[in-house]
Amino acid sequence: MDLHQNLAKIGLTDKQSAVYLASLQLGVAPVSEIARYAGLKRPTVYLLLDDLEKIGLVSKTKKERRTLFKAEEPKRLLTDLAMKRELVEGMLPSLEAIYNVNPEKPAIKIGEGVASVKNAYINIFTYLATHPQEELLIFGSLKDAAEHFEAQVLDFFYRSMAKSRNPVREIGNDDHETRKYYRASARLNPRHDIRLIRNEGRFFQTDNMLYGNTLVIFSVKEQIFCITIESPNIAETYRTLFNLAWKSGKSI
Repeated sequence: MDLHQNLAKIGLTDKQSAVYLASLQLGVAPVSEIARYAGLKRPTVYLLLDDLEKIGLVSKTKKERRTLFKAEEPKRLLTDLAMKRELVEGMLPSLEAIYNVNPEKPAIKIGEGVASVKNAYINIFTYLATHPQEELLIFGSLKDAAEHFEAQVLDFFYRSMAKSRNPVREIGNDDHETRKYYRASARLNPRHDIRLIRNEGRFFQTDNMLYGNTLVIFSVKEQIFCITIESPNIAETYRTLFNLAWKSGKSI
């Protein structure tokens, strides 16, 4: 049995395997002796022993001012593998949920924090720049977004909107912030049209953008996150709902 190869299969490098096997055979030994037995340089062995100590395969002790190392019980490998198996089994449901082997299955990405919002904006406007006739649909609470997004992120959004000449339709709440925003956005892009919700309700702590086959949902509460869903079917469904809302919306 080739112990080096088998140890490599469970995650140890070739040099880690050499040091671990040397430690097993030497019992308690100083670095110099382990290095000589493993056929490696002493500074390298120091680093390798540190790695092996972190994963619980070796330990060190002091004897008469000397630092000595010894390999842990080989059964420790079984404990380590059992822990890894338990971790993987715990992650499996989440991993399988985002596994996108089926082309019919929506591609879903979730990001937290302001940085994820900026990345989503970058993806949106990068796509629009290469699809100049693609329409961007927006619906949500501008007031809530302005309160919770950092100024630099909002500035980035407005700069990107100013550069874009894509057609934009937006539905917002009937409030002072949205009307003020409309006057500014109309000057930046004459193809940007906004309508307001009448008496059906209001958008609350969300902002949503729809383009191509992608829907982006921003949660604009104190804990910010965004969900990006790429799916032709979902995009078409939300586009239909948007158009229905658009027809009943109030022009400014």
